[in-house]
Amino acid sequence: MFKRSISILLSLILIIGLLAGCSGKPADNSGSGQGTGGAKDKEQPKEKQITWLFVKGGFDGKPDNDVIKADIEKNSGVKFNQIAPPAANYAEKVNVILASNDLPDAVKLPKMDDLFNYADQGALLPLDDLLKDAPNLTKNIPKAAWEMCRVNGKIYGIPVWTSEHRYNFIIRGDWLKKLNLQEPKTLDDLYNVYKAFKERDPDGNGKADTYGISGTGLESFEPIFGAFGVMGVHRGYWYEENGKLLPQAINPYAKKALELLRKWYAEGLIDPEWITTKNEAQLNEKAMKNQFGSTHRWWTWEPKVEIEMRKIDPNVEWRRIAPPVGPDGKSAVRGVPLVNFPVAVLKTAKDPKAVIQLFDWLHSEKGMMTAYSGVEGVHWEKKPDGKVVTLPQFDKDAKWIQWYACFENEQPLLQVETPLVQSRRDSLKWNIITDKGDGLITDAGKKYSSDLQVLVEDFYASVITGKASVNDFDRFAEQWKQKGGNQWTDEINKLNAKSKTAK
Repeated sequence: MFKRSISILLSLILIIGLLAGCSGKPADNSGSGQGTGGAKDKEQPKEKQITWLFVKGGFDGKPDNDVIKADIEKNSGVKFNQIAPPAANYAEKVNVILASNDLPDAVKLPKMDDLFNYADQGALLPLDDLLKDAPNLTKNIPKAAWEMCRVNGKIYGIPVWTSEHRYNFIIRGDWLKKLNLQEPKTLDDLYNVYKAFKERDPDGNGKADTYGISGTGLESFEPIFGAFGVMGVHRGYWYEENGKLLPQAINPYAKKALELLRKWYAEGLIDPEWITTKNEAQLNEKAMKNQFGSTHRWWTWEPKVEIEMRKIDPNVEWRRIAPPVGPDGKSAVRGVPLVNFPVAVLKTAKDPKAVIQLFDWLHSEKGMMTAYSGVEGVHWEKKPDGKVVTLPQFDKDAKWIQWYACFENEQPLLQVETPLVQSRRDSLKWNIITDKGDGLITDAGKKYSSDLQVLVEDFYASVITGKASVNDFDRFAEQWKQKGGNQWTDEINKLNAKSKTAK
């Protein structure tokens, strides 16, 4: 029995030795030569991996064969798991996930308020030291955007920033041609064009069913307000006068814009359903039915609609033009906030350096191109003259290609020749009016802004549709002040003064 056990043991040793020889690995000769006394093999570097909570709204989910994620991981050196709740209830899902025990390492917060709330709770990691090793992040994000993510002197979020030029004022160029009209330059010109669109059957269907302008709510008329130096009345925008921030909602010059719009509405130049048209799908349907001749939209709108409309009528043209000039020479579309939302690193993150490494690569030229436009050689290629053109796979993947474009860096978008890109380039041409209170978050603003927005929308709509008088504006302004507006004004000016002193 003993001899048999020895025999089995020797056989096992022989087999193990043969297997080791067949592995192709050289023998470990780093030891003392005394059997098991050699040094251990060097440990392989640990794979960097993080979990990231974010979703890109407006795009379909990624397919199983996801070449973009693989390319990002390969080039950044960081693998990541994505938690991607539906965009429709993203804010609700974020709150639920962050209240659980299964936390991600990084999260795209739904709004700027969340950054301050979670930072005050001690849930977020300050990033100042980590950013010292992130050259692309510090180079490609404006200083003003970084400052908006500073809480109590420290940076707690990576700003998802955008150029403030995002909107176009657009008009049916084919209708202008058909009716032998020039592009309108002034408000008076625009009135005459709208009269022709209303009265001269530009779609040729023999019916009086076309309007000069339509859109989704008060946003439709922002170029008209811009001609009087007013903007974002229903979005809580502020303007500066004599060093003080004042609310655009009760800007006295808004009365002139309201008088004009009231007149146009009474003459049937404005689509009466502008109030009830709440979303892009409804507006698209109106456009496809040739119901209106101009609107004010985010830059992606008219190229997409034009493509669909040309399938029916190849002569359709949505032309991007300068917003109309008002009586005092003013002209503008709305400028959007500099920062959309922040991306934060949780204090519980297992490898914060890996998080910043991934985000820094996504802000490199290659990273921005990949996240926005896909993989080089698969989705796009650069020609010898430097022009970037798409490949057939780009169109096949267009519905999901920006799934990982959490950060809105635009350099690659402007380089790649797509059906949409000229609209984006054109939006950079126009004068804009921005929110002078951008990034100044106050307790009163959080408390009262939603109710004040409803008050503004109701009053402005009532005046435009003739249910209220422009003469009621001063009474409305007092209501705005009494319903929290005065407190908001005081707080935002104190915060503005404090921020200027800090700079």
